[in-house]
Amino acid sequence: MARLTARQRAVLILRFFEDLSESEVARILDCSVGTVRSTTHRSLARLRRLAPELATADTMTEVNQ
Repeated sequence: MARLTARQRAVLILRFFEDLSESEVARILDCSVGTVRSTTHRSLARLRRLAPELATADTMTEVNQ
């Protein structure tokens, strides 16, 4: 997470740790819902590139279910 930008970290924390909706995150960060969506998408893609073991663990969990 430390290698993400401050905005990327904020979006991921608010969306997934705080379990806020896209519109709530947009209001808090004073941006559009589209910005929250695209930032979430880019942030998760970057995390998958930086930490491929996380993507593998996630895939294994899906396979085992």
